[in-house]
Amino acid sequence: MSIEILNIIAPVFVVAGIGFFLEFRGAGFHSQSLSRLAMLIGTPSLVFSSLTSTTLQDESLVRIVTISLAAVLVGGVLSTAVLFILRMSLRSFLSSLSLPNAGNAGLPLVFFAFGDPGLTIGVAFFFMIALVQYTVVPAIVTGDPGLRKLLREPLVWSVMAVLLFKFTEFPVPVFIANTTALTGGIMIPIMLILLGSALARLKVRDIGTSALLGGVRLMIGIATGLTTVMIFDLEGVEAGAIFLLCAMPSAMITYVIAEHYGRSPERVAGLVVSSTLLTFLCLPLLVKAAIHLAGP
Repeated sequence: MSIEILNIIAPVFVVAGIGFFLEFRGAGFHSQSLSRLAMLIGTPSLVFSSLTSTTLQDESLVRIVTISLAAVLVGGVLSTAVLFILRMSLRSFLSSLSLPNAGNAGLPLVFFAFGDPGLTIGVAFFFMIALVQYTVVPAIVTGDPGLRKLLREPLVWSVMAVLLFKFTEFPVPVFIANTTALTGGIMIPIMLILLGSALARLKVRDIGTSALLGGVRLMIGIATGLTTVMIFDLEGVEAGAIFLLCAMPSAMITYVIAEHYGRSPERVAGLVVSSTLLTFLCLPLLVKAAIHLAGP
């Protein structure tokens, strides 16, 4: 493993390992409070700070959001086909098989691999994934699109604030820019700590099926990333970041939704754990492929 790749993935393993250790040892670690802090303050701050301070043109941001939506659709189609072949429930497994963990795992990786440009792409991608999770996923599981809940999410309001400043071309006040940069900076370590903590809590049921679906999730993620790169003829950081984000394991929140609505939560938990472990084992190769796609 080259030093460059090691420098990218080592912080991810170390910080996630801290969260795993704290949860495993029962060291008074309140992951629920930390999660609320991330969702209510950290996430909207990071989105606002990244999208208002980026050097990317507005057209480029819109393009990235469009690319992210296309990636979600590609992943959804591939996952639907696989579940149809395996004769498994779409309502139980479609979201966990098709949606990558763009937050806890994806954002730190694209930041360490590609710096601020990668983080901006990651934030736009993460927003689209979160939007799907709060609307399409509940609709699939229960038939309720969850639009009312969406309007209560700070993430959505932060994006609306970004659009307001973009459309009016009014400069963001310095104290707001500094404040959101400061509070948004907590997101990457918190996401990794929560990732490790969640892995320590989840229990795997039906190891054979979990391992199979975990491997399928990795293949779907890689196929989705490469297909999206080819469809949009992506180059540079865009190509590397989009590929890496698509290749991430199953999103943790799909287990939370499955638990809440009683949609095979134990088996979904097994999928989340196995896909996360498998992806982490393959991380050096995935990062190397992303860097190769990004070019010199």
